[in-house]
Amino acid sequence: MLVPRSADWLAPPPPGGGAARAETARPEARDGLVPGTLWLADGGALRCRSPHGLHVLPPALGLWMPHAVTHEAEGLGGARLRRIELPLARDVVGSNPAGGRVAIATPLLAALAGTLDRAGGDRPDAGRRRLALALARHELQGAETLAIGVALPRSAPLRRACEAALRDESGDCDLRALAGTAGTSVRTLARAFRRELDLPFSHWRLQLRLARLVALWAGGRTLGASAAAVGYSSPSALSCMVRRLVGMTPSRLLSCRAGDAR
Repeated sequence: MLVPRSADWLAPPPPGGGAARAETARPEARDGLVPGTLWLADGGALRCRSPHGLHVLPPALGLWMPHAVTHEAEGLGGARLRRIELPLARDVVGSNPAGGRVAIATPLLAALAGTLDRAGGDRPDAGRRRLALALARHELQGAETLAIGVALPRSAPLRRACEAALRDESGDCDLRALAGTAGTSVRTLARAFRRELDLPFSHWRLQLRLARLVALWAGGRTLGASAAAVGYSSPSALSCMVRRLVGMTPSRLLSCRAGDAR
């Protein structure tokens, strides 16, 4: 079980604990399958960081990350993380700007994750495990995916702007202020978001607010308190943002356990 963490979603993990690191020296696909890891949170929230971006997800959503991408995953709000080494077909991996594949955790996928991640004598034997893994792969490949996550760029000016926005606890980061931090003009910075991350700044900021919302909720904040903390004047305005990104209300997204979101 991972060490419970606070909702300080930007703090690095403590040395020697609190996070699981995943990477491989042989990331190539075999038999048309791309090696990767499926992460699910049991309670609290999942936080996963990679060079490509940041994901903060409630238990209703799962995250698959390819082994070719070094990443760290940890639980927020006392979450227990479930981890399954699960290759996916190359043609369904997709290209989320923030990296990985975010999917609705269906009831069957959640049950399989619980079975495959059990420790000790509760683990299935080799034959049943192979069958369970094949079924989990089939279920994940057919699950509804969501293009959510805070994408992070490689170029230094845009990276400085994005990191400044991540540190802005008001949730109301302004493009003009970020341009000053990056040492560039507003127009140049706006073009950089579209060129490097393939999305406008306004949409990137929505992704940031959603990630912060999930982290605050995992830390025990109410939806009303979280709305103000991420830059919204009312819970109804927050609800519109969450519906726009994930197609469900904040209360539905955050209150569901794995397997109950749809």
